[in-house]
Amino acid sequence: MKIKLLILGIVLTLFSACGKSPKEVMQIGQEHLLNEKYDFALESFQVIFEKHPHDPLADSAGYQIARVYLDYLNDYDNGYKTLNSLVNNYPDSDYGIRSREEIRQFPNWLFTTAETKRNAKDINGSIKTLDYLVNKFPSHEIAPKAQYLIGDIYMNDQRNFDLAIDSYRKIINDFSGSKQEPHAQFMIGYIYANVLDDSENAQVEYNSFLQKYPDHELTPSVKFELDFIGKDINDIPQLKHITS
Repeated sequence: MKIKLLILGIVLTLFSACGKSPKEVMQIGQEHLLNEKYDFALESFQVIFEKHPHDPLADSAGYQIARVYLDYLNDYDNGYKTLNSLVNNYPDSDYGIRSREEIRQFPNWLFTTAETKRNAKDINGSIKTLDYLVNKFPSHEIAPKAQYLIGDIYMNDQRNFDLAIDSYRKIINDFSGSKQEPHAQFMIGYIYANVLDDSENAQVEYNSFLQKYPDHELTPSVKFELDFIGKDINDIPQLKHITS
């Protein structure tokens, strides 16, 4: 029923746009946007952008399309494509120039968006945004940081330790040499040792850390963990005071 109403609304939007000037259609789109009717707003802006490409409002309508996709519909592919279309078709306009800069900053914007979603408790939305970033821009410098954040979310927000380990492992496999690689290796060992109580795998991962990153700042922590893996806290002199 909702789909039928949506289709009917879009048809009515297109029908109402017939015979109206681009300026009037733009106003209709803005009203839909204010009323959070994003699909209807898109249809209005697309009438201008696609059917009146030489109108002075065309680049503005195109930019509105991009922002609706990105800010409200979480459709990163279409939003990114629209920004590129603006750059290609209106390179010297204000919106073309703005779009070029937003394309340059797009991976960083995705990362910030994912953090915002996480803070708003939209955990699935945050993970989806980070996954998109990593898959779309694997060579960008922020990609390993995004992958590490995925692991952190699985560990601390969803408490899904198997997926956390898989996420950290992806950093080691796909982002070798990154700043996050040693930390990911450490976290795998930490989860096995302190969360899953799997001493055998913890030793394997921690020893792998020492072999690959002997001079890293986390090395003393790894050695400490290895010395006391599987021991009761009362058997660890450095920690005995906690329970006394």
